[in-house]
Amino acid sequence: MSAKALEPPRDASQHALVFVYDRHATLARDMLLMRLETCAEYAEKKGWRIAGWWVDQGDDALTNDKRPAFGLMLNTIRAAGTDVPRVVLVHDWHRFSRDDAARGLFTRKVLHLGGWVETCQGEKRLPDGTYVQRPCPNGTAITT
Repeated sequence: MSAKALEPPRDASQHALVFVYDRHATLARDMLLMRLETCAEYAEKKGWRIAGWWVDQGDDALTNDKRPAFGLMLNTIRAAGTDVPRVVLVHDWHRFSRDDAARGLFTRKVLHLGGWVETCQGEKRLPDGTYVQRPCPNGTAITT
């Protein structure tokens, strides 16, 4: 696969298929619903089509190794094929894990499928490994 095929197309904001992911350990659902609503609004502003919603709950949300909803989401991303840009949208990076190493593993699983991960704050990890931080007040993004 060429390096160009790994990068989201410039017009991905108009055509991306979005896979919304979250994890939630408590019974109170207000915060979860707020995060998911924020994801829906972000996707709508970008012109993205939501492919589905995956939420690991309870004990599954607290582990870094058994995430059934995350696994199902990866299978769905794989089945979607590579004809359309695919993005996993999370409210913030902690929706994957609060542990940096585990968060990196979850992110790499998405990147390995040719998708990218984006937060509702505009941060991105692109398939080529580039990290785009949240935009600066002047509107430019920092890329590393």
